[in-house]
Amino acid sequence: MFQTELIDISFVLNCLMAIGMGGLIGLEREHRLKEKEVIAGVRTFPLTALSGVIFSFLAANAGLVILEVGLAIFGGFALILTFLKLGVRSIGVTTQIAFYMTFLIGVMIERNYALEAVFVTVLVTSLLLTKNRLHKLAKDIGE
Repeated sequence: MFQTELIDISFVLNCLMAIGMGGLIGLEREHRLKEKEVIAGVRTFPLTALSGVIFSFLAANAGLVILEVGLAIFGGFALILTFLKLGVRSIGVTTQIAFYMTFLIGVMIERNYALEAVFVTVLVTSLLLTKNRLHKLAKDIGE
């Protein structure tokens, strides 16, 4: 008769994990782009990961095709980011790919792949942090 649980604690933990993982990627993006105009950073990436959790949660619990809708929406947002970056004369697509991957990290968390999501977050952040080293390595190999 009475509901004993006001909110699913695993959902709360998933949301907090998503905010933390998205926040890590967002911090890197905002730090990296501090000399330029930041299009997506320390607030956008955690919200994107959180959106992944919410879309996945709704898909699993409401029987909706909403996860596919979320994938399409955030794919569209990534395209919009591309056009915004073109407006500020930036031609890279790394932020857009990281943005979309952050949504997928949120989905992974909600689908009980939290450890895998941590691993992907560390990989993504590491790749983003090593930009200069990787470009130097590619240049050195080419010579």
